[in-house]
Amino acid sequence: MADEERRPLLNEGTSTDGSSSHADRPIRPFELSSESTPLLVRRDDGDIVAYGTAPRRASASSSASETSSLHKYSKRLSGRTGWQFLCAFVTLTAVMSILVFAYVAPAVVKEYAKEAAVFKPTDISIDSTTEDGVRTRIQGKFALDADRVQKQSVRTLGRLVTWISREVETGQSEVQVYLPEYGNILAGTASLPSIKVNVQNGHTNDLDFLADLVAGDLVGIRAVADDWIEGKLGQLRVNGKAIVHLKSGLLSLGEQILTDSVTFKDKDFPALPEVKISKLNVYDLDIPDGSGALAFDVSLTSSIDSPLSLTIPSLGFELLVPNCSPGDPNILVADAVTKEFQVQPGASAVMNVVGTMQSLSDELTRVCPGREDSPLDFLVKSYMNGRPTTVYIRGADNPSLETPPWLADILKGVTVPMPFTGHALDNLVKNYTMSDVHLSLPDPFAEPDSEQSQPRISALVKVLVALPEQMNLHIDIPHVRANADVFYHGKKLGVMNIPKWQPANASYINDTDGCPALLVNFAIKDAPLRVTDEDALTEILQSLIFEGKPVDLRVVAAVDAEVATKLGQFAVRGIPAEGAVQVKPPFSGTFDELMPRLESIEVGHTTDSSMLVKTRMNVTNPTEYSASVPFADFMMLYNGTKVAHITALDIAVASKSDATVRVDIMWEPSKGGQDGVEAGREFLSKCVSGSNITVTVQGHEGTIPALPKLGRALSKLGFEFQLPRMSIPGSPKAPNGDNGDTRFIQEATLHLWSSTAEFTLFSPLPKTLIDIMSVQANAYYAEHEEVGSINYSVPFQVPPGVSKTPRLPVEMNPEGIGYDALKRALGGSLELDAMATVGVRVGHYTATIDYHSKGIRANVKI
Repeated sequence: MADEERRPLLNEGTSTDGSSSHADRPIRPFELSSESTPLLVRRDDGDIVAYGTAPRRASASSSASETSSLHKYSKRLSGRTGWQFLCAFVTLTAVMSILVFAYVAPAVVKEYAKEAAVFKPTDISIDSTTEDGVRTRIQGKFALDADRVQKQSVRTLGRLVTWISREVETGQSEVQVYLPEYGNILAGTASLPSIKVNVQNGHTNDLDFLADLVAGDLVGIRAVADDWIEGKLGQLRVNGKAIVHLKSGLLSLGEQILTDSVTFKDKDFPALPEVKISKLNVYDLDIPDGSGALAFDVSLTSSIDSPLSLTIPSLGFELLVPNCSPGDPNILVADAVTKEFQVQPGASAVMNVVGTMQSLSDELTRVCPGREDSPLDFLVKSYMNGRPTTVYIRGADNPSLETPPWLADILKGVTVPMPFTGHALDNLVKNYTMSDVHLSLPDPFAEPDSEQSQPRISALVKVLVALPEQMNLHIDIPHVRANADVFYHGKKLGVMNIPKWQPANASYINDTDGCPALLVNFAIKDAPLRVTDEDALTEILQSLIFEGKPVDLRVVAAVDAEVATKLGQFAVRGIPAEGAVQVKPPFSGTFDELMPRLESIEVGHTTDSSMLVKTRMNVTNPTEYSASVPFADFMMLYNGTKVAHITALDIAVASKSDATVRVDIMWEPSKGGQDGVEAGREFLSKCVSGSNITVTVQGHEGTIPALPKLGRALSKLGFEFQLPRMSIPGSPKAPNGDNGDTRFIQEATLHLWSSTAEFTLFSPLPKTLIDIMSVQANAYYAEHEEVGSINYSVPFQVPPGVSKTPRLPVEMNPEGIGYDALKRALGGSLELDAMATVGVRVGHYTATIDYHSKGIRANVKI
């Protein structure tokens, strides 16, 4: 009977009636009970919930029944053995309890508690900051799950002890965390309050308590943070040590030392947050000492992978940007302060940052060795192109009294990269116009594709720049330069380089849409244009010159600008700019708009088949463009056959002004073969006869020797135009009052008695004699009635200007109507038509021309 009554104390699995107990029944999976244990509040025995069973309300009655049985047993015992046996039993029980709980149970219970303990946090948040750490609120559910214990003996004894203890209360304790892989530094200490929990198997306790966390070795913590930021933290082993004072009811269980080790792998570490700029405002700031500064107000959005809710107080930071090389120290550019913000698990955090920039260091604006840009250039270009950019944040002094000093001390030694994506500034250049354009062709004897062989453009440029909404500061742009690609219908025409700083000025205006804009004016001087696509150039010339249509070009440039702000003057390089430029045709109609006027003409070197004619012409440029052409050579074709080369020398034409142009014509039709000779004869015949002449001017590879690509492009085009009638210096006044009568035969005098005729001729060559080698001519009256003919082969000379020929014998036709008309006109005059084949020689050059003239005034004398 005594053994049976003691059995529940030693073996919970055996009941008094021999039936299977709870320990022998199948164990259900662990599930937290709905009953809770409030913080620091002791639970009555009637609230205990057994693991995997319904609440055991019969425990009190069972205890009363056992007490009654013991009382009856004592009476029987007193009747049999007396008080001696009772004293021996009590003594034995006390000795066994001391042996079990003092020597065996502590180690076993510790192992049982370590394996069976289950804590599931439901919420962890930073309640507040303290002078040396933070106060954390921890909420969660705690229970002991015996099924997690591997050893049967440990599981059985542990359930027994915890069933007997029922509730355990910890005194105020301290947990220390060490990092063995970093010299076993003390990472931090957590001070925990007194906590009371029900430790019976399967009972769920709702915990809600505050813990004070204090940082340990700040230098060591910074080393861990640096390795995490740099991606070197492959794993982190954390050792924890706690000294806990336990008691159950009034029974003190003594001081327990608990240790544990946890290893975090790479996947357990949170990733660096991605930061996006949702708002950026930059503006001028006046500071008390009178110097200028820039201020910025930034709103950042970031998904911070935080397992707990916390409030980040106002913090001071230094903003740094990358230097030229990764190994160079980052460059400090600004001081910033964050406002207090909230971090919630699974939600994006919004941070508001204000800062100031009071100066720009030389490191920031100095061009990097071996490169063409500075660290500032790289930062600006990345932001304006919308590319990912990284700046660096480092802790600074406390911005306010609310900032804990210990937190500032930690942050001062940690530099965190902050990647963010810039804001692409599309259509930054809203309008791009060029006026007073001046084109200078290169030295004709320069080496092809050399710098001296490129045409150069000078112009006044106006650029309308849209001001980003984020920039609310006053800036000036005293100098600019650029390197631009020029496109035509999506094809790259060439590259226009402006390597030297050009003076500029900027003014604020309101655009047509009412938005503020910056109008930048600057002049480009002799900017080289390197053509890369001959076909594109051909299409442009076709539209401009031969069709009289405007051409739309697109300019994509990388602009260097000297920017003047309150911080001072510095250069920003490689700013992307894009704009459209419309090039108007130089002529809206024909070359007649140039109003050419011959100032001089003379014959140079001659051969028997060629002749150099040197002219000076005055032209009027009606366009907005100007040009300088030291040398340009074109082919002149007549009836599709090459007859001459036209060479323009030292042309300098200003916009909307007159200019004298030197044009040399190398007349050599024989190079076109027999077709060229015939075309040349027809051309000269029409020139002398005063007929309208249409010629074709065409370029060739040597049109501009230093620009063979331009010449090849021009060779694909042919411009047909009618030679304008020009007054010739020294020509006699025309009867109708025109500037001059340039007809070769001015008038004729017929002598009827001697049957001879003399002619008044005009030679346009002021310094050259023309030799008439032969004349075969017929004169007609009323277009068809022959008057007479001349067949003369004795050479005579025609001096410059107006002169008379010798008397040439005329074979009269006395039977024709024309002869009767001559007789009626005796002592007067009449108009005759002439058709002649004339052999001429100018210097060494000889040619035969067909002369046709109508309405020649013929004076008739006896």
